[in-house]
Amino acid sequence: MTKTIAAWNDARTKGLAAALMRFGKIGFWIQLVLLIAIALLGGYVLKVAGGRAALGNILSFLGLVLPLFTTLWCRRYAALGKALSGGADTPSPAMVGRSLWVGVWAGAAGVVVTLISLLGAASGLMVTLLANPQVGVAVATISPGGADYQISAVDALSLMSLLLTQTAELMVVAMSLRLVFLFARSIRTGG
Repeated sequence: MTKTIAAWNDARTKGLAAALMRFGKIGFWIQLVLLIAIALLGGYVLKVAGGRAALGNILSFLGLVLPLFTTLWCRRYAALGKALSGGADTPSPAMVGRSLWVGVWAGAAGVVVTLISLLGAASGLMVTLLANPQVGVAVATISPGGADYQISAVDALSLMSLLLTQTAELMVVAMSLRLVFLFARSIRTGG
């Protein structure tokens, strides 16, 4: 048995297993609640706006593929923790490390996609507000023959869903990086 494998079988591995199970369960349930809230907001948008929903609003709800993946990946963390603590079919350090880095990169990709969507939605809202007279939220321009600009509750719901998605993805990145740290510490030899 190599030094790395020997170090992998000590008490630090039990701490990593407990952290994997704990963070896996917490990440799964928090993200699931946020995904349900986002799905309800999306359903409301489609019901109210129907075919009038802007492309940016629809894309913000279609961007849920990565958060759905990271939600399921958190379940994988819990399963890895259970396998590490069970002992019979203990995963190798390489497999655990790969799984943790997949979680980091998936969460980071979700953050980037959501950030781009947030910037697009906020830019659209800003352009609409700047194009209208500075008296509040205008539904249509005052000058005859001008283009109509609208800001509706759908825009606010779209931004709220993006913020909830961003929250979930940042949580996954933070938890995954913590797990990577615990993993690295558990396989470090001589410490």
